[in-house]
Amino acid sequence: MKTIIINYLENFWQLLGSISPYIIIGIFLAGVMKLIIPQEWIRKQLGGKNFYTLFKAILLGIPLPLCSCSVIPFATALRKSGASKASTLGFLISTPITGADSIIATYGVLGLFFTIYRIVSSIFIAILAGILTLIFDKEKEIKEKTSKIKITKIGSLNSQNISFSPTPKRYISKDESSCKDGCCQKEKNFLQRLWYESVEKIFADFAKAMLIGIVLGALLVTLMPTQLTTLLGENLWLNYLLILLISAPLYICATSSIPLGLALLGAGFSPGAVFILLTAGPATSTITISVVLKLLGKRSLFIYLMSVIIGTLLFGWFLDSIFTSQANEISKIVQETKSLDFLENISALFILVLSWKIFFPNSSRGSCCKA
Repeated sequence: MKTIIINYLENFWQLLGSISPYIIIGIFLAGVMKLIIPQEWIRKQLGGKNFYTLFKAILLGIPLPLCSCSVIPFATALRKSGASKASTLGFLISTPITGADSIIATYGVLGLFFTIYRIVSSIFIAILAGILTLIFDKEKEIKEKTSKIKITKIGSLNSQNISFSPTPKRYISKDESSCKDGCCQKEKNFLQRLWYESVEKIFADFAKAMLIGIVLGALLVTLMPTQLTTLLGENLWLNYLLILLISAPLYICATSSIPLGLALLGAGFSPGAVFILLTAGPATSTITISVVLKLLGKRSLFIYLMSVIIGTLLFGWFLDSIFTSQANEISKIVQETKSLDFLENISALFILVLSWKIFFPNSSRGSCCKA
């Protein structure tokens, strides 16, 4: 029993340390992107109802640091701002699969080929869903109604009709406090805002899921029976179906699923099966399914699910059956166990400290609106 506990703790620290440096780099890079790229600008790019707008929505969604749940309010806002069903669906698929933080973490632990393969496949799956939506779930053109007011000019008997937007812009002075997420904040410098976006928003979105993934991954590596490992190695489609059944309804984001993917590689699952976990897991969840149903309707939901399921199965099979040499290189990553270096150990400790601060915030801080 004592040996199992020691092995488990060693596997836990190994998984945490191997991914921590890349998570730290990723969340701060994602924070910079979120501060530099205005969300309103992104929304304005996605108002059309054609293939060009769909492709633009997918490309814009790839680097955005939005996980499976945080992408939902953004996609809802896009839809309400005039984005088509196809663009919204493509955005919902491509965005949670990738993201700046996830791309860096994937490259750090699974290599360049797997990272590129993950990005390209997410584009193809999102395009497939978008095109099917454009063909089979066409939308009726809805003309925006503008209110008209009849105004008489001073000193003239002539009148004119003036159109205006129902929601006029509100100009906020620089001296006003900014209120975000129901919390009023005084003006902060760039580094303070970067820390807030990177740690308290982006990392906080997936910290719990990431640690759960590492806990389960270490447990899997420690307790996986040898017989099951042999069986999985002999049957690719058993790999795929098991992973799909686990990952499709489960809430796991693109970054937090990576340590679990590493653990599955170590437990005998194929690189294609790991790809399915890292793609189907973030792209689908019970929460996303319910939102797609409400926001886009039954037909779009069916297209969404079929595109993700069929797309991930095919690309997983392609990875194992066509790109065999690359798949073998990916499998060797977990076989070459190496001790963590100083940077990886410090990074793992830093991630645990950040997680502690997020899970157990200092109660003495009080309200963020407090002076």
